[in-house]
Amino acid sequence: MHSLKIESSSIVPKYRQVIDGIHQAIETKTLRQNQKIPSINELSQQYGLSRDTVLTAFNDLQSRGIIISKPGKGYYIAKATVSRQRKIFLLFDKLTSYKEVLYDAFKTQLKRQATVEIFFHNFHLKTFETLIQESLGKYTDYVIMPIPTKTVAGVIKQIPRDKLYILDRGRRLYGQTYPSVCQSFKKDIYQALHSSAVLLQKYHKLILLIPENSHIPTDLVRGFKQYCTENGWSHLTTKKLPTGNIEKGCVYLVLDDRGLVSLVQEANANGFQLGKDIGIISYNDTPLKSIVANGITTISTDFSMMGKNLADLILNKRKDHIENPSSLIRRSSL
Repeated sequence: MHSLKIESSSIVPKYRQVIDGIHQAIETKTLRQNQKIPSINELSQQYGLSRDTVLTAFNDLQSRGIIISKPGKGYYIAKATVSRQRKIFLLFDKLTSYKEVLYDAFKTQLKRQATVEIFFHNFHLKTFETLIQESLGKYTDYVIMPIPTKTVAGVIKQIPRDKLYILDRGRRLYGQTYPSVCQSFKKDIYQALHSSAVLLQKYHKLILLIPENSHIPTDLVRGFKQYCTENGWSHLTTKKLPTGNIEKGCVYLVLDDRGLVSLVQEANANGFQLGKDIGIISYNDTPLKSIVANGITTISTDFSMMGKNLADLILNKRKDHIENPSSLIRRSSL
């Protein structure tokens, strides 16, 4: 049975690897109904497994009617198809309102073909490692929003490669190694600013407000600086609002909702009219931003489409690398 792969270094129990291998062989038609499979002794010798390990796997498969034992003849495949209820491990970075949009679209697109268990690592390395290590062998598919650092590569590699999907970020680090649905942050912000060039003409400076203790993608900052440099814009990236009052005639790109609220409050306190005295562009759209201050302009990927694309990858076992679309949503704040 050459399609079976046993990884000694994997934390996934070896009996579970045998079960998964036979499932996959049936799904790919490598094994067919009524076909004889190697005996317990044969598999044990071929893959260096104990008889108890193979027996545990066979007992599980037999109890679910996937294989049958014919006395004096051996084990045979009993079903032409394996109906495996998918159980998906979904690891988000943190809880936000737009993650709810993504999650709802993902669940809807799955159409009850899978159960989903959701976790959050909050950019804490130990939490990230622990959640993944404790999940190994318990799920059919793993969806990871990685911490944007190469130091997590080791723990990510512990997940079977054919079960792993990268979501939202980590495109440069992992997006070409594993199937992925990710944003292209550098290109997205550059193109969004380019598409708003006419609206930006009434301002003289662009300011990118980066939240304190943030984990924003570095490509986003690169895209902002590239646009400003290539188009001759006076610009600033800062973790705090400039000392004193906000500056009239500037466009503020604000990346977090708390910063957005503070900025709107500051504008109101100074009697500035949004879209005239100062401009505001927020990142990641939510329904509330269409109402706040008569509408906040946003740069946002389509989180509903992201959830649908992710579900499609998993259900159809596709190995694509999808760049999720992003756009500028124009409202009165610009």
